[in-house]
Amino acid sequence: MNKILLSLCLLLGSVSLLQAAEVLPLQLQQIEALQRRADKMAFGEIGSDNYHLAKARAWLDMALSEYHEKEESTEIVDAAIAQAGPLLDALENKQADISMDTPRQFPGSETVRPDLWDKIDALKKREKFSCGQRLTAEAEVQLIWAGHEKQESGWSHAESYARSAEDLIYSAQVAITTCAPAPPVIEKITLSGDALFASNQATLNPSAQSRLDKLADSIKTATTLEDVVLVGHTDRIRSDGHPERNQLLSERRAESIKQYLIGKGIPSDKIHASGAGATQPLVKCSTKQSKEKQTLCLQPNRRVEIILHGIK
Repeated sequence: MNKILLSLCLLLGSVSLLQAAEVLPLQLQQIEALQRRADKMAFGEIGSDNYHLAKARAWLDMALSEYHEKEESTEIVDAAIAQAGPLLDALENKQADISMDTPRQFPGSETVRPDLWDKIDALKKREKFSCGQRLTAEAEVQLIWAGHEKQESGWSHAESYARSAEDLIYSAQVAITTCAPAPPVIEKITLSGDALFASNQATLNPSAQSRLDKLADSIKTATTLEDVVLVGHTDRIRSDGHPERNQLLSERRAESIKQYLIGKGIPSDKIHASGAGATQPLVKCSTKQSKEKQTLCLQPNRRVEIILHGIK
């Protein structure tokens, strides 16, 4: 009898441990569930350029990044989730009159750069706004994020987010003004950041040369080259409590590759380098792991994406 009881206790204990391992914190459950819905729409009939969907995805990117940074419940995470959910509901229900307003008085944030908000308002009134709608939506959330960083840590932490919003607004203005179909993508390449750079560095490793030489040769095979878009990405691990460092690191890494390609004969006016920091992860890893294991797990997020537009 004792053996039977012991076996039963062990079995029940194993089930309890398995259930506990599967339970994620509520905020993370909410974010991941909403992201799955958003991804389905982005690759479906609605498409990723839709203003409301782009804004919902930007809210979720901010929520996930802030969740992982704090590893605890925060006001800004709940507020971002509360913005994304109704937008996805409205899109799924094919609601025709979804509001395009973004609350500037946002929980856990403060209003920054009113000049940029004025530019956003002007963009929304443009006849061909649809050509810049995704960029505009992303810029709005970046400004809210900048306000959060300023409130939490001061302007030095917020500046990179505000600069990102300014870049997005400029790109939206160009897209609306030209409003021409984007040139076809002839190649998309992803290079591992770990293979190109030392940890937390933006200087190219000597071993990176062969990879970038092949990239330069590939670019030169284009019959017509419209542009080369370089976007640097980092993981969510942040250094010494300074959240802006990942953004700056991603920008500097993209710029290093740009300068190398210019040295290999690619016209400088064809290359556009920017950084996305940790806002566009490919993988998500548990924060319960040791930092060493998290760093290994997050390796795919440390990358540089190269998109070639033109004709081969």
